[in-house]
Amino acid sequence: MYIQNELFNSALLLSIPHSGLLIPEEIEILCNPLAKRNHTDWFLPELVDSNSYTIIKATVSRYIVDVNRFKPTQKHSIQPIIPRTDEEGVPLFKTFPSKQKQRQWIQDYYEPYYRKIEELLTQKLSIHQQVFLLDIHSYDDLLFPSHEMILGSRKQTSISKNSLKRIETLFQEQDLPTRLDTPFSGGSIVATFGKQERVEALQIEIPYSFYLKEGKPDKIKFYQLQEKLHHIFDQLNNKNT
Repeated sequence: MYIQNELFNSALLLSIPHSGLLIPEEIEILCNPLAKRNHTDWFLPELVDSNSYTIIKATVSRYIVDVNRFKPTQKHSIQPIIPRTDEEGVPLFKTFPSKQKQRQWIQDYYEPYYRKIEELLTQKLSIHQQVFLLDIHSYDDLLFPSHEMILGSRKQTSISKNSLKRIETLFQEQDLPTRLDTPFSGGSIVATFGKQERVEALQIEIPYSFYLKEGKPDKIKFYQLQEKLHHIFDQLNNKNT
């Protein structure tokens, strides 16, 4: 994982769990070369890049270890932390890793992500009465044709109604349409940390078409959206500093 701007005086923490491209050498030899990894959250670190708030991102591919999935001991665990197939059903591995390997990968890549978020939130809460954790994602709106920013609140359990309304208003002011909890209601990250007192956690899903063209940043849309997101995030941050 990578931490950008470990700023205690910032009340805003952005999490980017699905933009990682790294496949460690010892894992790559186990991977099926025919499998695809199309649903990576492309170019999100570049899109939200700023020195005004703290950013944590997973560097290992979600197709190796998905840090936004629930641990299998929990009833929510429909999709595994270590996925078996790509979106077309092609196996991701030549042979699915043993339980021992799975435990090792979770220990190496999954658990440290949660420990670091916990540490960053604790540091921020020592200064601020309220802290925002925004879990940033993107989605292919050709497959999920909503063309809206999807705000995932775990059915309004990870964030207060006042904070949610504030964020919805900020998006509306930037002419960014939003939809709540459909088709994405939020994963393990917002569910886990949204339970904490004084932590307002929300998953944000950005349509590919809002900033990409043929899989690359659109020269105009990318910077227009970046400016709008920076304004929204700065408003949330400044409200608590």
